[in-house]
Amino acid sequence: MALYDKARELAVNGEKPLEIAASLGIILLEVPFKAIKGIALSLRGKKFIMIDSGLTEIEKQLVCGHELGHFLLHPDTNFLFVLDKTGFYSKHEYQANRFACTLMLGEEAEKYGCEIGEAAAAGRLDKMVEIIGRLAKGDDI
Repeated sequence: MALYDKARELAVNGEKPLEIAASLGIILLEVPFKAIKGIALSLRGKKFIMIDSGLTEIEKQLVCGHELGHFLLHPDTNFLFVLDKTGFYSKHEYQANRFACTLMLGEEAEKYGCEIGEAAAAGRLDKMVEIIGRLAKGDDI
């Protein structure tokens, strides 16, 4: 599980993905998307995360965590986060989903690895939101 050590390291202070992204110098933008949830984009030496403005707060945090996962796990590629709209779900998307859940839950994520893995593999934002909401122990998400 060394792949997710960075997420656990980042989560140790209790910061959420939007705060972590800002502290890493990533420019965060909320955009009224219709078909996608988020985008990780590197352009002219700057990093951007664009998130659908119509999402709930926990969804925005998860999408941001997902895009952070792409920046840290797959640094040479730009990504669109499209859920429930595609028949092909790549290894990179699975890894970014696992990263986002680990980032939101920190050490608690290890206890629920199978459940998180299933939601990450299915690419279902609603399932990831359900898991995070249930396991976050009342933390302010």
